[in-house]
Amino acid sequence: MKKSSQILLTGHGEASMKSLFGAVSQLPGVRVQLRVPCGSEHDFTAGADIDADILVHFLGAKAEMELEALAKHGRQSCPTLIVSDHGVPDARLMRLAMQAGARDFIMGPQWLEDSLSALRKIIQEDGYTHGGSRRGLTAVVNAKGGAGASTIACALAYALATREGLQTLLLDLDLQFGTQCLRLNLDSPQGLVEALESIESMDEIALTGYVAKHASGLHVLNRPEREIVLPGEIDEMRLKRLIELAHSYYEHLVVDLPRLIDPVFNLVLEQASHVIVVMQQELSSVRDAQRMIHIITQDLGLPIERIMPVLNRYERNNSFGLGDVERVLSLESIAVIPNDFKNLNRASNLGIPIAELAPKSPATLAIQKLAETLAGKRRPEKHGMLGPLFSKLLGRV
Repeated sequence: MKKSSQILLTGHGEASMKSLFGAVSQLPGVRVQLRVPCGSEHDFTAGADIDADILVHFLGAKAEMELEALAKHGRQSCPTLIVSDHGVPDARLMRLAMQAGARDFIMGPQWLEDSLSALRKIIQEDGYTHGGSRRGLTAVVNAKGGAGASTIACALAYALATREGLQTLLLDLDLQFGTQCLRLNLDSPQGLVEALESIESMDEIALTGYVAKHASGLHVLNRPEREIVLPGEIDEMRLKRLIELAHSYYEHLVVDLPRLIDPVFNLVLEQASHVIVVMQQELSSVRDAQRMIHIITQDLGLPIERIMPVLNRYERNNSFGLGDVERVLSLESIAVIPNDFKNLNRASNLGIPIAELAPKSPATLAIQKLAETLAGKRRPEKHGMLGPLFSKLLGRV
């Protein structure tokens, strides 16, 4: 499955090409390469190390020769944009551009904005960013306060962005006490509330201006730093529009939900492909998980197949064992995250992902396998391949 649009910029006018390169690089779910011809001035693609999905070519002084070379090169199999940032092309150039397989011929002083608009349209219509398949939204919620849902949401989003190579947005909907930017040592001068206020006129480039960007490539949309948002103050229609917009350009959304059954909770679950219910290895927590799953499936009407119970901080020697958890929930497929409080606590205090601090930690490995399941690379298994510690690691999908 192709995970991102591969865009190749070629041609003449290095300053203009770099301007477009910088703008296109801000689009979620794309990978861009800049190729300035060397040697033969019409050897546009030599040395390119990607098989481009979309080709953008800037015309130079010998425009006719360039278009003829492009037509002979056989690049018509991928959408091609021809850009002229100077002069006015004549009818002959437009015919040659069509022969070269051009989807669009862009010219004039608004060439940068028009080029971005054309690229966004191609990406949306042709479905390059996700191979035409449905994008994922994973909601993560505690069955009981303090079970570790926010920690798992952060680590899971990081694994999806790094190991699975998916363009991922971590959305923190705990609007009073959310900590996702703090966990990643990120500043967020603007955030979710500001994004919702501007949602009516927002496109994907504007959306990236509200997110905090981690060095790993993970994007985070966080709660307001100083503003207090009370339950009921979030406009559900604006939030729905924001999720739809994010879903159009990110390959996976991980939503950290507060433990509050309200219209926002219901809205997110309606959009979710998976709902992770996090519990600890104690009867009261598992009973709350049982009730949470009942509410989600019976009252809110979600299929049980979308629910993924996660037993966090698992210890094999605990008197309340995995079999007891399965009996209370009447489920046999429960994901297990082994207890690694020391590394998780240290990673949180340092503001770095646990996968960076302790890449071989059992908790890290378990979360990475959970990410594989969410990315569609691994079918859920009743018995894991890594022995009893990871037994029933992979949850229901």
